[in-house]
Amino acid sequence: MSRFPKILGAILLALGLAGVLLTNLATSSLIVAIGVRAIGVINTIALITAGAGAATMAAGFIPNIKRLIDNSHSQKQLMGKKQEHRKTFDAYAKDSLNPQKTRERLGTLKENNSKLGSLVDRCLAQMNRMDKLQERYETLLEANDAIYLQDTVGVINDAETRLCRNIRNIINCCILVEDGSSELSPFDVKIINQALQQNETELQNVDTLIHYAVSYINNYQQNGVTDMSELKAWLEVMRKSTEEQPNETF
Repeated sequence: MSRFPKILGAILLALGLAGVLLTNLATSSLIVAIGVRAIGVINTIALITAGAGAATMAAGFIPNIKRLIDNSHSQKQLMGKKQEHRKTFDAYAKDSLNPQKTRERLGTLKENNSKLGSLVDRCLAQMNRMDKLQERYETLLEANDAIYLQDTVGVINDAETRLCRNIRNIINCCILVEDGSSELSPFDVKIINQALQQNETELQNVDTLIHYAVSYINNYQQNGVTDMSELKAWLEVMRKSTEEQPNETF
């Protein structure tokens, strides 16, 4: 069916051109026989027929042209996406503990393999929770001008770094299945679950630290108590928890 407009257009174009050629090369005897006006009418009809044929042929080729344009556009988009993914990959490789680059790398994992979507979303949710805890703590310190607790900010930042390190372990496991050609192995799943659990511990530790900081600030402001023993004790718990975490994933 798609070839019909092209065939019909070719026939009409051929007939029209033949008519135009015939009228332009008409002999004197032919002109005398049918008249100048008739020759003009035939020429007009021939031109209209040729124009209709050309338009019909063009209409027949339009879907093909559109398909070629669409394919070219799709190829350019695909190449652009691959280049963007490569930039993200290279940037993450150079700074894999950077939270923003970690987020971007997780995004490419999800784009490349939708089966990893729920895992990526869980990693991003943990990062979002850490961001909120950091924001809450900074707000707490600013609202109370608690410069004396500024050193504890570094402890929370270290927790975020460990969270990113655990996610890096997860990403390394997912690289093997990023193209969607295979599934995560039981060994990789074990590593991933371990990393996720360690991140939950980090988040719980930071949340508890913030509560101890609130308690200390309240005692300091209301009663002038400067005893930081509880807060320091929890900081020590966090340090020991970090030391107890396995450094290797196998």
